[in-house]
Parts: sequence; structure tokens; C-alpha cells
Amino acid sequence: MNKVKKILCIHPEPAELRISALLNRQGIAVDLTEASRADAITAALAQPQWWDLILCDADTFFEKDIASRFDPVQGRIDASLVLLKSASSGPTPVEGYGCGAADVVDRQDVDHLLMVCEREIKNAVTRKQLRQLRHSVAVPDADGGVHVALATIKDLAKSASSAGAGAAGEDAGASEPLALDRIRSLIDAGGLVLEYQPIISFKANEEHRNMFETLVRLKDESGRMLLPDSFLPIAATAGWMPRIDLWICRQAIAVLEQMQAGGARDATLFVNLANETLRSEQQVRAIGAFVTAAHLAPGSIVVEVRKSAFLEAAEGLNRLASMLQVKRHGLLVEDPKLDDCEFLEARRGLITHVKLSRATTQGLVEGSASQLALNNFVRCAHKEGMRVIALAVESADLLPILFAAGVNAIQGNFTSMPNQELMYPSVRMIDSGLFG
Repeated sequence: MNKVKKILCIHPEPAELRISALLNRQGIAVDLTEASRADAITAALAQPQWWDLILCDADTFFEKDIASRFDPVQGRIDASLVLLKSASSGPTPVEGYGCGAADVVDRQDVDHLLMVCEREIKNAVTRKQLRQLRHSVAVPDADGGVHVALATIKDLAKSASSAGAGAAGEDAGASEPLALDRIRSLIDAGGLVLEYQPIISFKANEEHRNMFETLVRLKDESGRMLLPDSFLPIAATAGWMPRIDLWICRQAIAVLEQMQAGGARDATLFVNLANETLRSEQQVRAIGAFVTAAHLAPGSIVVEVRKSAFLEAAEGLNRLASMLQVKRHGLLVEDPKLDDCEFLEARRGLITHVKLSRATTQGLVEGSASQLALNNFVRCAHKEGMRVIALAVESADLLPILFAAGVNAIQGNFTSMPNQELMYPSVRMIDSGLFG
């Protein structure tokens, strides 16, 4: 929020509040404009996009019917309306909300007022970013018409076998560690299960739009899903990861073959491989053989590896990459840093995708990672022919940041929870003329 924020105060600001000075002291640069005459209010609301927050005396709001002045600009204003009242009178917050106000605050409670101002200014920033994003998806066609890209749900599950699939949407178990003997018992009883989380392209015409990451779960004795953190680290310590990865790859390839045979030819699966697996020549050759022998569309398998694999398992990684390239399948590095351009440049032709880690996406929201650094990283990846995917997109806050940088696709619970059914929120082009 470094940019100066514009506050409109309808009715002169009470001198004792000193809102601008107090917000500036908190690190929020503001410019407050007062409007008390009817012509000044009309002129101010004629530029609805200008304001980041609107404060209004509650008595003035009702006595001068200020609500009617907001009606013509309601669809274009991103600023919240906050009503200021005295302690002894004025509407309740519920009554204010019913009239379109975000909050009603006692002007004498300065701490509360400053908190509400800061909160609603942040909300205005998010609304403006989302408005820009919504406008950016309008796509002109060759005939000069304008279309809008909208998300729709596409069910690919009918193309894949559902044998053995449990009820979708079960709550995943807590991630507390399990005993090794219990993990072995659950695996031996057939408890390993795959779920799929969609990876959503930002562009409607993006190649391979039906993309999923393959995620492993473990069912306990009652059928409850257990998250990977509760069993995979223990399985890795026991040396079981190569066999688990082999099982995941065989199951995922079989599902993908069924999906593509059922008509979903652009379906693509992303599959993770542990460094331990890549260090096993036998397992690498077996996985490579499964991939090359499968009846799959070129480029429809992408293997995800950690950045550390390029040092810790370089020989196996290069061997697997060579086998993937036979049918133009991909290789993704899943945890690069935003300053890893030299790393990407050195592996041009080997890496096809990069994935921004959870730490990076959280840093973009919290401010520890910058838009400029992201822009430079995405530009570098695209220069090397790599597509960029953002992991852990949990809210709308990230969308304008990622879209502006040119990120190709996103993945996270904001778009879809992992599911045993292959449900893809794909993108359609809708003629904007249908909306009048």
C-alpha cells in the first residue's frame, strides 16, 4: 500500500480526528478530501475509481439522502463506505450495513476507527486489482467482437475407471506421524489412493488445458484419508519411496490412458518423484519404460522433481529426462527461487516447466517477495521455453499479481480441492454480447 490512498470525507472531517496524520504515522500515506456541499459531493462521486475509502457523517448520510448519490456509480466504485456517529446516537452497524456501509464507527473511538480505515483501504486495493483482472480477460476476436473467459466445470471422470474410488470430498486426516508398522499394514491392505488437483491455465487457449497433479493419500482402517505428511517422511526414512513412486506412476499412467482413450486427448498428469527414486537406476529405468510404452499423447506426462535432485541424483535425472523426451513429455522443477535465472538458463532444453513454491506465493502476499522479482523470473523462464505454474494459490489476492507477471497456470485450494474424481474447472470463451 505504498501508493498514496485517496479518502473522501463527506461533511467536514471533525478537527479532533486528524485521520490523515494518524494513518500517516502508521505508515499509510493518505490524501483526504472534504466535501460538504451538494455540488462538491456530486463532483467527487463522478470519479468513483479515484477513491480508496469514503467516510461520511451518519446524520448527514440519512438527512441528505447520500445513499441515492451512490446508486449511479455502485458498479464502478471500489472504495468502502464507513459511517461516523456519536456515542449517544446514530445507526447500529447492522442498520448501516443494510444501507450499504461497510461499518459504522463511533468517532470518539479513534483506535477502532483507524483499524477500520486500514482494513477497508486494503479491501479497496484488492477490489481494484480484481477489477483490473476481470477486465483483462476480455478477448477480441478476428471479427472485432469481444469475448469473456469464464470458468466452467468439466467432468473427465467418466473417461477413467472409477473402480475402487471412495466417496469424493472426504475429510483428510490430521497430519500427525504414524508408526512404521501401521503404515506398512495400511499399504499392504491396499490403502494407497491417488487424488488429483487441477492446474488451471490463465488463458482460454492455453495448450494442455486439462492438467492435474497426482497426489498420494493413505486410507486408515476406517477409510479416512491421511495426508502425505503423516506417512511419506516415515516411508522415506524406511527406504520405501522408490517402490511407492513406482506404484504411483503405474496407477497414474493407467488412469491417463483411460482418460485419453475416452476422448480427453489433452489431459495431462503431473507426477512427483523423490530424490531417492531418482538415485535408483532400476526404478528410473522401470518408470521410463512405463512412460515410453504407454499409449499416451505426446507431452501429456510431466515429472516433478526438486531442485536438489539436479545435484543429488543428477545421473538418474538425466537418464529419465532422456526417456521422457522420446515422446516430448515434460520435466518440472518444483521449488526454484525467484533469483534462479542462471539455474534455468543452464538447463535449457531439459526443464519444460517450473513451479513457484508455497513459500514464494506466500511471500508475494506477505510482501517478502516482490512483483518485480516475480516478473523477472517469469520472463527468464519464458525466454528458456519453460511454462510457469504457481502452487498454493489459496485466495483471490494472488491472482492479479500472478496474472500481471505472465504466470501460465495456477494450482491450489482457491480453484479446487484435490479429489479422486477428475473434475477440471476449465475455461470457456463466452460471447459478451450474450450479456447485453
